Amino acid sequence: MEFQALKSLVTAVCERAPGRRVILFGSSSLFASFPHADPVEIGAAVTIDADFFIEPDDFSIRTELVGELGEDNSYHLAHGFYADFVDLRLADAFPKGWRERLVPMPGFTNVVALHPMDMAVSKVNATARSRLDRRFGRRESDRGLKDINTLVTLIHAGYLDAAELSKQVFLLEREPACIAEYTQVMEEILARVAERA
Repeated sequence: MEFQALKSLVTAVCERAPGRRVILFGSSSLFASFPHADPVEIGAAVTIDADFFIEPDDFSIRTELVGELGEDNSYHLAHGFYADFVDLRLADAFPKGWRERLVPMPGFTNVVALHPMDMAVSKVNATARSRLDRRFGRRESDRGLKDINTLVTLIHAGYLDAAELSKQVFLLEREPACIAEYTQVMEEILARVAERA
């Protein structure tokens, strides 16, 4: 995805959810902080979707938005990109204070995005949790390497500090099993960064 494609998608979301705050998270949220970056350098080149919270959250509005802008619907088929609309309760897994660090989306008045470090921590958390769920038989597969590769790309390009990421990840309050998975994910990220050096 490129920034112009994201802006078109965000515009479509705002038109269909007037008066609501739009919060962008996931890889596409990086464009708010780095609008002039090469999508390859921030790991967003392979992304064909954008993740959104709508605030205040409303299930019926999310359902309508998915029907128009979601995967395999009219917008996706016409433009090649689509939007995912997620229950705001998912943000409970984000780092403490994430709301105070939100980044305004250039060109929009009521659209904000996760700070890059909060986005990165949430990706480590999601990857670790998916591996834990797979290990305990709660899901068939984990999230794979997409998130790890995005973080490695960001660190390698100088957009993210690996030491600070590791520090922030271990500030998350989680059970010991999750902490072990965090450690493995961070070790994998750091090993891949070292391979690229």
